[in-house]
Amino acid sequence: MAALEELDRVHEEAKRDPSFWTELDALLKDYVGRPTPLTEAPRLGAQVGAGIVVALKREDLNHTGAHKINNTLGQALLARRMGKRRIIAETGAGQHGVATA
Repeated sequence: MAALEELDRVHEEAKRDPSFWTELDALLKDYVGRPTPLTEAPRLGAQVGAGIVVALKREDLNHTGAHKINNTLGQALLARRMGKRRIIAETGAGQHGVATA
């Protein structure tokens, strides 16, 4: 399928392009708020077992309130490289669509 072949080609090019990674990293840091912090949950760790440390990765602190934006930013950058002006996202529970928007 031509569309998938084009996507694969552009993806392979982007993976080797330092400017792609520089832009994506900047967006993840400055727009999304990554890296998100780890928050220790000592009471939960104590319930699991002595000496166990449980840490929660706070993806809820991302700009959209979920991890979905991490993926959609990369997708949007690839779409832009392909000259695409619209992106269609599955909605599921809605978070992927929110992140894409």
